[in-house]
Amino acid sequence: MTNELEARKKKRKQRRRRRRLLSFLVFVLTLIYLPALWNWFLSSNYEINAVRNATLEITTPVKGVFIRKELSVASPGDGVLIPTVQFGEKVSKGNEIVSYIQSDLKDVVENYRQMELDILKRVVIEYDNSAGKERDQWHNAIETQIAKLTGLSNSGNMRNIDSIRIAMDNVLQSKARAMLENTVLISKMKNEKDELDRLRSSINNSVRRVYSPVSGVVSYSVDDPEGIFSPDKMGSLTTEAIIQEAEAEEAPNKWITPSEIYVKRDQVFCKVVENDEAWIVFTVNEKDGQQIKVEFEKAKMEGRDLTYQLEIDGIEDYIPVTLETVGQPENGIMKMTAKLNMYIEKVLDKRGFKGNLILQQVTGMKVPLRSLFNRNTVDNTADIAVVERDKAVFKRVKIVGQQDSYAIIENIDPTNEEKCVYVFDLYLVNPKNVVEGQVVEK
Repeated sequence: MTNELEARKKKRKQRRRRRRLLSFLVFVLTLIYLPALWNWFLSSNYEINAVRNATLEITTPVKGVFIRKELSVASPGDGVLIPTVQFGEKVSKGNEIVSYIQSDLKDVVENYRQMELDILKRVVIEYDNSAGKERDQWHNAIETQIAKLTGLSNSGNMRNIDSIRIAMDNVLQSKARAMLENTVLISKMKNEKDELDRLRSSINNSVRRVYSPVSGVVSYSVDDPEGIFSPDKMGSLTTEAIIQEAEAEEAPNKWITPSEIYVKRDQVFCKVVENDEAWIVFTVNEKDGQQIKVEFEKAKMEGRDLTYQLEIDGIEDYIPVTLETVGQPENGIMKMTAKLNMYIEKVLDKRGFKGNLILQQVTGMKVPLRSLFNRNTVDNTADIAVVERDKAVFKRVKIVGQQDSYAIIENIDPTNEEKCVYVFDLYLVNPKNVVEGQVVEK
């Protein structure tokens, strides 16, 4: 019994010694790694960058609709219309837009045209065996269209392939007709020429031409039959109607020219858009709208126009617009009207749109907003931590413009070199927990 008690005491002493030894080792290790732990908890992971010169676009999101001078063209009767002018092409007043064929004459006209094509094919075969300047011109015209097709194929954009195909057909047909007028070969092709003349006369007697009432650009997208989006009604458009149209899903393939249009009498099938001027009616948020209003009133007092650049989703080019009217705030948004005199053809297939109005383009020293601290919103100044001789030096700068997560800054007093920031100066992108004069490890 005595031996068992002594054995237990001995084991307890050994366990105590072991615990003391482990505690001592932990204490020693803590002393060794304490500075490292201190730095890990309290020091910042510095991100250093250089000041760069750049241009920052100050924008505001907009939603709007296009208002154009559009003249609708209606069908003269029941039947089929064959477009002779492609979507987006310019047409002069009095020029043909489409050919109208009565329903009961459609098969007759198609038969005439097929016979015409058969004759032209025989002419093409004869033309292909010819030589000289005419042959070279013919080949050059065809090669031009082939080059366009190759470019479309390489880019993967087949949007205009129908117009290229039609252009190719027109080249072949026009050159074949020119062949029939060639005095050298007229004796060989006299029968074909006479036959073609008779067919042409028959077609002309069966087809009516529909002409453009004004000069402009042709569109086969009839998206405003009630004339809601007309210049004389744009002042009465509500913000709800504008936003609804801007957010509506855009109909696909509005730019495609149909090969045939089946119509009823007096049915509107296309519109001719005068491309000298158009308008946009759009909405902006009240905060940016009030700033625009101040600039607009200032421009009116000075007798000048206020022009902005409009960026539209899906359009590469910026569209210059001149502000005409600014409305009053309504539910946090403001309605405005602007005129455009350029790029009207580029937006011919759009009624509603979403995009950005570029209010200002500011060029200067560009830095991230998170690199600025101690910001004063009254005078729009802030501090930036510049790295000089491996130490953080705070310098006060003025914010002249900001967009998203970036700002353009300038020096408050350019004559004080010690307090100025320059291009290529190093600065702390994340100056959190940094004090002035602190050593910065690069």
